[in-house]
Amino acid sequence: MATMKLDISKQLARLMRERRLSQSALSRATGVPQPTINRILSEVTREPRRDSVVRIANFFGVTPESLYGPPLKKPAEVDPVPVEELYERIQSLSDNERAALFAKVAEKFT
Repeated sequence: MATMKLDISKQLARLMRERRLSQSALSRATGVPQPTINRILSEVTREPRRDSVVRIANFFGVTPESLYGPPLKKPAEVDPVPVEELYERIQSLSDNERAALFAKVAEKFT
């Protein structure tokens, strides 16, 4: 369980840094006691209570499970697929697959 402890502390520290939140501010916003937040960040608490993790996750708009995993790329950080590659992928589809794809795209934009 030591890995879980490290991951949640790093994830929480990253999220707080990105939002420029202090431990006290996060505590006020979530109802999670500041000492609990401090123990998570300092890796003293190995397995925080589920309700505390859920409150913190809800505040940041992430899933509780994501607090335990490696940082995920934000949508803006995802490498876009070059247009040429998309064209090649579409060209490799059968006529029926291409028609279904274009029908789905048309639904999204109408």
